[in-house]
Amino acid sequence: MRLRGKVALVTGAADDRSIGWGIAKALAEEGADVVVNDVAMPEKLAARVADLKAMGVRGLAVQADVTDATAVDDMVAETVAKLGRLDIVASNAGIIHWETPLSITQKNLRAITNVNIKGNVNVCRAAAKKMIAQGNGGRIVITSSVHVDAHFPPTTVYDGTKFAMHTFVGTLALELAEHQITVNHFGPGWVRSPLNDVDPDQQTESGVEAIKQTIPLRRDGYISEMGRAVVYFASDDGAYTTGAYLRIDGGLGISKYSR
Repeated sequence: MRLRGKVALVTGAADDRSIGWGIAKALAEEGADVVVNDVAMPEKLAARVADLKAMGVRGLAVQADVTDATAVDDMVAETVAKLGRLDIVASNAGIIHWETPLSITQKNLRAITNVNIKGNVNVCRAAAKKMIAQGNGGRIVITSSVHVDAHFPPTTVYDGTKFAMHTFVGTLALELAEHQITVNHFGPGWVRSPLNDVDPDQQTESGVEAIKQTIPLRRDGYISEMGRAVVYFASDDGAYTTGAYLRIDGGLGISKYSR
């Protein structure tokens, strides 16, 4: 229970198969009270709060669009008003579209960049301001991707937004260090989460098996494993770690194979 007494906010956490829920559950297992956020799915958010309370921690659901700076500010304010403080933020919300750079639509281009870049900036900005005001430091963790240092067509724009987080995290970590706020990111590999359900290669069992063969450990990642990475950054174990990137990918990022 290394996080007992801490309050965490996790974006993109409504679905019980999502990495966001894996993060929220892992933080709760360590004793943190957890706010779960998503842009929609109020019924699923309510179910996640019930799950958190069953684990013996406080839970709160806040429906908000991370691309809306005002909505994010309000979400942070509600977190503090109802749970007393904000210690840990896992900025996890993200989207992907499988389109080549020659076929990507302007609509999808805006959507990907708005959520994966603007959304992270909004969440980190609001969280950092609150943590600075509290004066007790804090932990910010962004979900990036194995795509930060590996390349998987046809997700060119998605890859670009995830690499952008690598440099963003490094600079933000430098800017917030004087306030004892650490900023890190981790890169999930292939996880069979709702985000990847529309992956063209996942539509058949043979396609799924082919994906596994590109991964040195020959399996998909579990959302619980993604959550444990965030626990490391959020707990005393990660107190001296900032501006870092941790791949949780079964070796995919160093694999000789390509899809």
